Amino acid sequence: MRNFIRDLSAGWAVRAYAVAVVGAVAVFVGEQIFPDAATKCALADFAWTAAALAAIFGTARAALRTRDGDRLIWLFFCAGAVSWLAGQLARDLGDVGGLVFSPLWIDAGFMTAAPLWTIGLVVLLRIYSNRLALYALALDVAAVVVTVVAGVAMFLSSTLARDLSRDPAASAVAVAYPVLYVAATAAALSVVWGAAPSRPRGALISLFAGLGLNALAFTLYLPGTVQDTFTAGTPLDTLWILGMAAIAIGAAQWTERPDPASAAVDSTSALELSRMLLPGVVAAATAFLLVYTDTTGIRAAEGLVDAAIASAVLILATRAGLALYGNWRLGERERRRAEQLAALYDVGLATAGELGLGELAYLVAREATALTRTDGAMVALAERGKGFVVRAQHNAPALGLRVSVGESMRGIALEALRTRDLVVAAKYGAHPDANRLLRGLIASAIAAPLIAHGELVGTLTAYSREPRVFTDETQRLVRLYAAQAAIAIANADLLAETRRLARDDDLTGVLNRRSLLERLEAEISSASRHGDAFAVVMCDVDGLKGVNDSAGHLVGNEVLKAAARAMRETTRAEDVVARVGGDEFVLLLPRTAPLPARALIGRIGARLRDEHYTWAGRANPLPRASFGIAWFPEDGRDADALLGAADARMYQDKTRAREMRVTAAAEAD
Repeated sequence: MRNFIRDLSAGWAVRAYAVAVVGAVAVFVGEQIFPDAATKCALADFAWTAAALAAIFGTARAALRTRDGDRLIWLFFCAGAVSWLAGQLARDLGDVGGLVFSPLWIDAGFMTAAPLWTIGLVVLLRIYSNRLALYALALDVAAVVVTVVAGVAMFLSSTLARDLSRDPAASAVAVAYPVLYVAATAAALSVVWGAAPSRPRGALISLFAGLGLNALAFTLYLPGTVQDTFTAGTPLDTLWILGMAAIAIGAAQWTERPDPASAAVDSTSALELSRMLLPGVVAAATAFLLVYTDTTGIRAAEGLVDAAIASAVLILATRAGLALYGNWRLGERERRRAEQLAALYDVGLATAGELGLGELAYLVAREATALTRTDGAMVALAERGKGFVVRAQHNAPALGLRVSVGESMRGIALEALRTRDLVVAAKYGAHPDANRLLRGLIASAIAAPLIAHGELVGTLTAYSREPRVFTDETQRLVRLYAAQAAIAIANADLLAETRRLARDDDLTGVLNRRSLLERLEAEISSASRHGDAFAVVMCDVDGLKGVNDSAGHLVGNEVLKAAARAMRETTRAEDVVARVGGDEFVLLLPRTAPLPARALIGRIGARLRDEHYTWAGRANPLPRASFGIAWFPEDGRDADALLGAADARMYQDKTRAREMRVTAAAEAD
């Protein structure tokens, strides 16, 4: 309630209420100053007319200045104010102008205003709340009406019975006044509790106050009307003035820009608790009527009172059932929100984790299925030289999807990439970008681009076998989830690239010296446990310095790349190729005996002789490579010993090759 008062008490609204109160008090004081009834009546009529004109001006201004969806609300309120003014003008012309009007004309104006305002409130609740709030409004109004009828029947039964026999129409109209206005007030209070918190709460409270003051005035007016004792100059006059002024102020508050601080803070718990305030008041009123009739022994209209109380109890029971159903729906919504937050949390946790891209992509697809309540999902990621390819699928077999990991991306995901925005296909088969192979399998789908730091890193697509309507809330969550998933994927890609740079030689793409030593130590440990043998081969590209000196280091780098490529393509998948120096490479050959190792070196040498590099516009053969082999455990049981033995034998091979070249040159001379 503190928040409500704060919303209501914007500076200008307080001043407007102060002016209205001062004006109403001034009218009341003026009525007391003038002794004759005609002057009092004229002063009251003038004040009522001015207040009604203010309400018309305020509601018409709201209808003109508000957005299209709200315009109908304020048109109904403006029509109600015009109807109220029409009744007042008819009374003015009779009291001041001496014209004779049927009382029904006056009553029709005042009585029509309340239903018009009630309709405006129903429209407001229909726009800014849900069907449950509308049902609650109808039940609240019905409970208030039957309670008012019971109270009127009990306290004014004898007077009404006498008046009904004399003038049935006038008596019915007199009772209809409080019933209609109290019903409108109940509707306003139900709207205060039921409308979305984002709506200007101060405006809704002002409307409730305006209708409530009118209802109070017409209810207190009822005994005087029935008993024909009503006169101007009573405090009732100020209630009507303030009631119409409050409606005008509420209309102005609706169109004012809300204070962001007050709009952002709302006591949700207090609001939920207060929604049962009106049913509680009705329950207390019916209990009072029941106890009062039993203790005082009133028998007049006893059947009507009992029927009204029974109806009120039935309505309250229905209202309680509606509240329980609403709480159940709220619980389901909170459970669903917890699942959504869990999905967001898992992806957020993956951002700080060390999952590989494949594992992370599957996690994103799996949690997206839970988040969107669909039957499966697919993640495609950008890969160098391949475009966007499918990296993970969740529940694909159950959907009948035949898209495999590694295939190029298709379907509405391409549209999400092109537009960099969400693509919703409630009817997948009718969507122009749908994958034709999936049209008979998928009923609805939603695709989101994965954008991190302004760059497209992939797409996320969720599929449903059954037709689905993806609500605005679901779309908002998918956007949020996609943004978080994109950051996680970008971080995982960056981590993988960092690891690659730490593991691989930047020039040739094979392992670097540190990675080789780690693999060599692991292989020594494994071979020692299982009694296996393996080979370590040292390779040196002879003549690289000459290439660098004659053709330049860029050409020399191409020679190294060609040599590394030849070694990778010639060795087995389990073999390790590493560059450990400027022109030196090491091969680790697990579970390899001497004979196969020598055969492999022969194939590598032949492949190197077939490779060429381009310089000065012509193809040149690669320089010769020297090799040295060491075996575990014969040549050593640690990395230094094995590398040392292989290096020594490589230099022996290099020396033999140089001696052979010298001998061949001498023979040629």
